Amino acid sequence: MTQSMQVYDGEWVDVTDGTVTACCDCGLVHIQTFAIFEGRILRKINLDNRRTYARRRTKMVKKSIKRLKTKPKK
Repeated sequence: MTQSMQVYDGEWVDVTDGTVTACCDCGLVHIQTFAIFEGRILRKINLDNRRTYARRRTKMVKKSIKRLKTKPKK
């Protein structure tokens, strides 16, 4: 099983051996860019603030965010 790792905005990540990506219903939008460096495949992920803002204004995402905020913490 591949373990997940912490990735920061704009950081290149080696995805040759696979990665685990977790998403939620918060409406975040990311732009992914791939490159090949010394035979390795790299992926770069950047947050797209404009598209995130537009997506979060939709009714469906507003409901998801509201549900996430009201969800009781364990």
